[in-house]
Parts: sequence; structure tokens; C-alpha cells
Amino acid sequence: MPSKTPADGARQDVASDRSRLVHALEVLEEGPHPHRQPQVVGNLLLTSHAGLAILAFLVLLYLTGLEFTPLRGVHFALGFALIPILLVKLGSTGWRAVNYYRGRHPYRAAGPPWLLPRLMAVPLATCAVVATVSGVVLWSTGTDRGTWATIHTDSVVALGIIAVVHLAIYARRAFRASVSSWEGSEATQQERIMMWALIVALLAGAAAIGLEPVWHPSPNPPSRVAQQR
Repeated sequence: MPSKTPADGARQDVASDRSRLVHALEVLEEGPHPHRQPQVVGNLLLTSHAGLAILAFLVLLYLTGLEFTPLRGVHFALGFALIPILLVKLGSTGWRAVNYYRGRHPYRAAGPPWLLPRLMAVPLATCAVVATVSGVVLWSTGTDRGTWATIHTDSVVALGIIAVVHLAIYARRAFRASVSSWEGSEATQQERIMMWALIVALLAGAAAIGLEPVWHPSPNPPSRVAQQR
């Protein structure tokens, strides 16, 4: 019987680490006691497409928010473009919840998400809506200061924290569903909805740039030399 080589041991360690990672992801997705249930495919695809699009927009929004002054126009354009995609995501998840509680068979058979994502759903949606509304208010008033600026900053920070956990739970499933859908030879209804949502997003972003009111930035803090005088 051949002896075990160091290379064989390394491969087994890698396989073991990968197995533990897969198990951890499955626990995040399905809970500590997972049991596979049938999915409502159309709803899953639309939610996945919208979720991945929102992820891309959020990354760009957070990056432009870090350099807000020189990238103000881009930041607001991305924020407005995110609105129709966010509406699609909230609509698809809301549709699933409503049909589950109405007792429609496909949704009832699929069952609700496990406890952690259900507890996160309301805070996540609330933070997203508050961040969006407060951002629109700041855009319309042409300022980055005051009560609405504080609300916007706090809601954006809270959204980022919750979104990281949400991403850990749903990213793998959403990526798999979207890839399998886009690999098909014909466009699905969900893909057509997303294409129209992206077109509306492009128009909304352009409108945010073209219609932006006069901007009243926060005053620069006085320099130390000025304070000494």
C-alpha cells in the first residue's frame, strides 16, 4: 500500500478547509438546520438580478461618498440610478412575502427564509429607504449639512453594516441564479424587467445631473493660522 505523500496531505487539508467553508456558507443561507425546499424560480431570479445590480451601485456609491466634493455629480447620479433597481428588489421580496402569507402554493412550499434574514429584512429595507430619501432631500436642497445630512450619514453607515451580513447570506445563491439565467439562449421575463429597470436607472441618473439645483457646500473649517489670529 503506497505511503501518503506531503502533497496528498496538503490536498486533503485544502479539501477539508473548502468543505468547512461550504458548510459555513450553507448555514448562513439555510440556517443551522437546513432542509432543501423548492424555490419559486422567477421570483428568485428577479431578486438575484436586482440584488447583484444593487451591490455594484452600492460599491460605487460608497467609493464616491468617500471623495464626495469632487465626485458630487457622480454620487448623486448613482444614487438616483439606484432608485428603480431598489424598487424592483423591494417589489420582488415583498411579492414573495405577500404571496407566502396569502397561502399561494409555490410560495408556501418554498417557505420563508430562516430567522436571521427575516430579522434583518425590516432594518435593511428601512435603512435603504431612509438613505435614499435623505439623499434626495440633500440633492433637492443643494446642501450637505443639517439634520438631513446627519440622517443620511447614519442610515448609510447602518445600511453598510447590515448589507455585509445580507451579502454573506445571499451572495452565492444570487450569483448562481443570475449566471444560470444569463447563460440561457433566450431572455427571461426577469431579465427583460431588469433591462427596463436599468434603462430607467440611466435616465434617472442623467436627470439628477441635469436638474441638480445650485449647490451650497458646507463652509470650510478655519485654518489654524486663522484661528490663532
